[in-house]
Parts: sequence; C-alpha cells; structure tokens
Amino acid sequence: MVAVIRQVNSLTNPEKQRLFGWGENIFGVETLNLSWRSKDLHFLLYSDGEPTSHVGILKHVITVDGESITVGGIGGVVTVPTAQKKGLARQLMQHTAEFLEHEWKVAAGLLFCLPEMLAYYEALGWQRVESPVLIEQPEGKLASPLPVMVLPFHTEEWLNRRVELHSLPW
Repeated sequence: MVAVIRQVNSLTNPEKQRLFGWGENIFGVETLNLSWRSKDLHFLLYSDGEPTSHVGILKHVITVDGESITVGGIGGVVTVPTAQKKGLARQLMQHTAEFLEHEWKVAAGLLFCLPEMLAYYEALGWQRVESPVLIEQPEGKLASPLPVMVLPFHTEEWLNRRVELHSLPW
C-alpha cells in the first residue's frame, strides 16, 4: 500500500462522496442539532490512489480567561471503513499537528470529540479541556455538548480555564 498525503483548499465531489458518503451520521453528532463551521484547508491521505482519510483544519482566535490565543481547529477526521484500524488517521493527524505547529505556528490544536474517541486522541498526545467551552450557535452562546481536546504546542496551561470559541464549532 502506497500512502500519499495531499493538501487541498476544497474537496471534489468524488472525494466528498468516498470520504463522507459511506453511511448516515458517520460523525455521530447529528442528534445534537449543531451548526458547524467549514474548514479552510484539508489534508487527504490517499492510499493506492484513493482518498482514504481526511482531516480538515482552520485557524481561529479563541479566548482563554479573556486572553486571545490562536489555535488550529481540527474537524472532519474520518477514514473510510475498509481502511480503518491501519493507523492511517493517526499518520494524518500527526502530519496535521506538525503543520499546525510549524507552518501556521499556532499555540495549540483544538478539536471537538465524541466521548468514545477520547482515549484515541489522548494516545496521540491530546488533552481534555476540563472547563466548559462556550461555542456559538444561531440561537446564541452555549457550552459545547461534546468534549473538547487540546494539543498544546507551547507551555500554556489552560485546560481548566474559561474557554470561549467566539465561533461555530468545527
């Protein structure tokens, strides 16, 4: 198997269909009825010429106890079912983290996580934000119903401080 990582600004319709069209509610968040922010950049892992894994990213300024911090938001992490459990998403997440730290030079990565995926991301070095994270929705500000995880690239300690996204979640 030959794996190649591509960076793209947008996904083609065939890429979207292959990566996201294989099931209903593949991210398990449909029942939350949240509005989501689109990503600015996408990393695709192609395996044997087919898009197999995806990570979407964006750059955003959040506040932590009123202090502005630039983070790299991560969302839309997915691997097609036939390629799962082979370490492809892990490889793509590591590539993405290096990009966020060294290319975008953000303070941290930030993602929204299903409870059953916490251990997966913790194994990649991510830490759970213990305090509520306020997100924007069309009806107003609310605490994220999903756990939020951070991958700090510097020594900022803010896992238990007030975090405001000032944006839709991603």
